[in-house]
Amino acid sequence: VRQPDKENVTPLHWAAINNRADIVKYYISKGAVIDQLGGDLNSTPLHWAIRQGHLSMVIQLMRYGADPSLADGEGYRGLHLAVLFQHMPIAAYLMAKGQEVDSPDINGQTPLMLAAQKIIGPEPTNFLIKCNASVNAVDKVNRNSPLHCAVLAGNVDSVHILLEAGASVDLENANVCLLCVFSLVVVGAIGSVLDMKTESWLLKGVLLACIIAVINLTSRCGLSSNKHSLKTLVLQMRKPMRANHCFSCNACVAKQDHHSIWINGCIGARNHPYFVLFLVALNFLCIWMFYGSITYWSKHCPPHYTEEGVWGVVTALTGCSPWVLYIFCFAFLNASWASILLLVQLYQITFLGLTTAERANLMHRQRKLPQAFSLRQNPFNLGVVRNLVNFFQWRCCGLCKPVVLDWTQQYPMGLSRDHPMFSGPDAV
Repeated sequence: VRQPDKENVTPLHWAAINNRADIVKYYISKGAVIDQLGGDLNSTPLHWAIRQGHLSMVIQLMRYGADPSLADGEGYRGLHLAVLFQHMPIAAYLMAKGQEVDSPDINGQTPLMLAAQKIIGPEPTNFLIKCNASVNAVDKVNRNSPLHCAVLAGNVDSVHILLEAGASVDLENANVCLLCVFSLVVVGAIGSVLDMKTESWLLKGVLLACIIAVINLTSRCGLSSNKHSLKTLVLQMRKPMRANHCFSCNACVAKQDHHSIWINGCIGARNHPYFVLFLVALNFLCIWMFYGSITYWSKHCPPHYTEEGVWGVVTALTGCSPWVLYIFCFAFLNASWASILLLVQLYQITFLGLTTAERANLMHRQRKLPQAFSLRQNPFNLGVVRNLVNFFQWRCCGLCKPVVLDWTQQYPMGLSRDHPMFSGPDAV
C-alpha cells in the first residue's frame, strides 16, 4: 500500500481524493503512510482531500494523524489550500484544530494574502477577517501586506473590506527602492542608446527593442508565480452568467465585453458604460480637433486644391504649421478606430443586448448548430429602450426603472440553459 504508481501517487491518495472512507481505513490498517508525499504537486492525501472539499475525509485523515501544517510542492499548507479553493467549512475545521489563521506558507504569505490576491470577490477575505486574521502582516519575499496583494490583483471588494478592518495604507513593500533603481537604469540605458555616435538607426532600434524586451520580462516575473495553482483554482470555480476568463488578465471577468489594449485591462460589468462614454468623448474631441485645424488653415494658409493638387496642399500645410498638421493626423488616426468601435458598441448594446464576447461566441456556435437562430433572440435583449436604460442605468427623474444586477453573483439556471449562450461548461 506504500508503493506509488507511475505518477508517484499512492493508493491512499486515490482513496482520499475520491472520498472513500472505508478504503482509507483499510489502507491505514495495512500500514499506509498517512503523510506520504506524491503526485505532480508533491502533496499528501490530506492536501488532495482539501482541494476536493471532502470535509468528512479531512476529519478522518486528521484522526489518523495527518498533519495539515505540512507544505506541498507549491509551498501551500492545508489552511492555505482550503482558502484558495474556497472550502470555508474545512478552513474553519482546521482552525478549530489549532491551525493559526495567520500561518505563513513557504513564501511567507498568509491565507488572507492569498485570498486577497487570487480570489476576486469579498469571500473568503471577509471570512478570514472575522476569524481575526492580521490585516497588516507582510510576506517574506516582497514585504507585501494583504492590502498590497488586493491592489495588485485589482480585487476591489477585498480592498474595501481590508480598509474597513483597519489595514494600513502607509506600509511599504520591498520593491520601492528596487523600482527607483530600475527606472534610473532603464532611462540611462535608453539615453545611452540614443546618444550613440553611430549613424545606424538599425543598431539603435535593435538595442531599444532589447531594452523593451528586458522590461517586459522583468515586469512579468513577479506576477507569474504559482501559475499551476492559479490555473487549478480557476478551473474549480463556477462561472457566473455572462462571465469569461480573460487570458491577458488571467482572471474571470463578470459580463466581459473585451480586453482593451488602450486601458491595459478588461471591459466588463463595472466599467463598460464608462468605456462607451470614453469613446463618445474621444470622438467629440477628435471632431473638435478637426474643426480647430480646418479653422486655422482657412485663416492662415487657405488650400487651393485645383491649382496645387493634393501633394501641393500637403506641402503647403506642412510649411504653414507642422504641429497643426500633426494634430490633425493624430486626431484622424484615433477617430478612425474610435468611431467604428463606438458604432459597434452602440449596435450591440441597443439592438442585441449582448457584449462583444457573447456576440462572437454566438456567431461561432451558429456555424456548428444545424438550425440557425437570430442574434436578437437572446435572453438579454429586452428592446431598444430597455437595453439602453439598463446599460446606462438611466432613471430620468423616476420615469425609468433600470434593472440593477450584480453579474458576479448571477448563474444560469432553469430553461435558459437550453439557449446556445449557456450550452458551454459552468467552470471557468
